[in-house]
Amino acid sequence: MKSAALAVLIATGTASAEAVPLRGLSAVDYLPHEVLFEPAGAYDAVRRLVRMRLVAPQIADQEQFGFDVVEPDFQALCDGEGLRIVAEFAPNAREIVVSVASEAVPFGESAPNVVQYFDLFGVEGNTCVWGGL
Repeated sequence: MKSAALAVLIATGTASAEAVPLRGLSAVDYLPHEVLFEPAGAYDAVRRLVRMRLVAPQIADQEQFGFDVVEPDFQALCDGEGLRIVAEFAPNAREIVVSVASEAVPFGESAPNVVQYFDLFGVEGNTCVWGGL
C-alpha cells in the first residue's frame, strides 16, 4: 500500500480512494478498510493491539473462496502490512487481529449476511505468530 494511503487510513480510520488493494496468496484482493488500536486513543508507544480490517468482496463466494482457501492470506497480511503498521504506528503492540469481510461493516456490529473471517497473531520481534483462533 502506498505510504500516503496508509497514513490517511491510520489518521482517519477509513480507507481513502487511493488505497491500493493487497493481493493475497489466494489471489483475493484485500482493500484496506480501517485500522484500529487498543487501547483506543492511546499514543503510539502505549498501543498494544492493532486491528487491521480489510474488505474482500470475493469472499462472499464461499464455495470458491472459503476460509480454507484464504487462511494462508492471513499470515501473509500480518507479516507484511500488519508488521509495517506496528513498526510505524504501534511499536510496542503485542497482538495483531487481521479481519476480512465481504463488505464493510462498522466495528462491533453484527451483519449476518456478510461473510467475515478473522485471526489473531502475536508479535514476536519481526514475526507474526499465529494465535490459534
